Amino acid sequence: MPVYEYTAINPAGKKLRGTLEADSIRTARSRLRVQNIFPTDIKESLSASKEKSKDVKKLFKSDRVSLKDLTLATRLLATLSNAGLPLVSALLSLSDQVDNESLKRIVVDIKERVEQGSSLAKAMGVYPKVFPRLYVNMVASGEASGALDSTLDNLADYYEAQLELRRKVTSALLYPILMFSLCIIVVTVLLVYVVPTIVDIFIKQKIELPLPTRIVIFFSNSLISYWWVVALLALMGTIYVRQTYATKAGRARFDAWFLKLPLYGPIYRKVSTARVASTLATLLNGGVEVLAALDIVRNIIGNVHMNRALEEARDGVKEGRSLAKELSKSGYFPNLLSQMVAIGEKSGRLEGMLNKAAKTFSSEANNSISSLTTIIEPLMIILLGLVVLLIVISVLLPMTTLMQMVK
Repeated sequence: MPVYEYTAINPAGKKLRGTLEADSIRTARSRLRVQNIFPTDIKESLSASKEKSKDVKKLFKSDRVSLKDLTLATRLLATLSNAGLPLVSALLSLSDQVDNESLKRIVVDIKERVEQGSSLAKAMGVYPKVFPRLYVNMVASGEASGALDSTLDNLADYYEAQLELRRKVTSALLYPILMFSLCIIVVTVLLVYVVPTIVDIFIKQKIELPLPTRIVIFFSNSLISYWWVVALLALMGTIYVRQTYATKAGRARFDAWFLKLPLYGPIYRKVSTARVASTLATLLNGGVEVLAALDIVRNIIGNVHMNRALEEARDGVKEGRSLAKELSKSGYFPNLLSQMVAIGEKSGRLEGMLNKAAKTFSSEANNSISSLTTIIEPLMIILLGLVVLLIVISVLLPMTTLMQMVK
């Protein structure tokens, strides 16, 4: 925002000099007159504006606002608006209640912009990394229709549902990841510290080692001597995957692979479909037109192929075709979604059917994840048990020979 230097006279006739931020010289004059200060000269201060811009960039460069903080702030703003507070007062109260310092500064700046005549959506649009396009479009639609309170409620409900879905997916996958990590740690400790110490005793006694023991010793020696090769291969693999996924062709290949994976693919489709349905329902409930809503929805889906399918569906709807038929063409979305959308289009209750579809696919995704976790947990335990059993047998076999020699 521009910074202006002014020379003015107060009611007592005293000459004043200072600076202030404003959208234009006209706004700056109005703000000074409200304070009973009469400007005689106002001009933009380029040096102050640049310095202010540097300060703001420095302030927000490293700070990030999490989805949880944004959701909480949205719910608080919706509650304050529903209580009948004017928008500026609600933003002022919100700035006092949020804990995230970066978000607090952003809310204060938004309040100042609204005080100077900017719309809430336009003020939020200054911070695209904090307020997504979906958020800004919803707020703009709510302001245009005069239903900002209900729009904020819908946004809060939407983000709370997204957080809940993310929490369930994360908690369901956490246990298998921990079990897999534990397996690696246990096997590594056994191969690096336990096996070499025990096997050294057998070698000193010149005992002929059986095949299982020799296999375990081979893996143990390889891990001890060439651990850096394993680490280097893992690093190179990670770099290769990241660089390949960064290219257009590579990302398309990986995204197609994600959709076709035996166990992960169906869950991935259901989670993505739930996001599409819930986001589209939220936008339509907020008064955003179908074409604009589809354009926004396709940008929140990370998968290239689903993104392209939504883009083609938008083009088809623009030409007058049915959304349900356009969604079914791609084959990337479940048939149930197309059927529910078709019912919604015929009955004129598309938003309601999309909400039901979102709940249905979220529930199916949660059930699939729970079932997969139920299968993975015993498999991981069995795998760990077999590896440990193999190591124990490789140690016990030569130990039996040693006991016979002692007798």
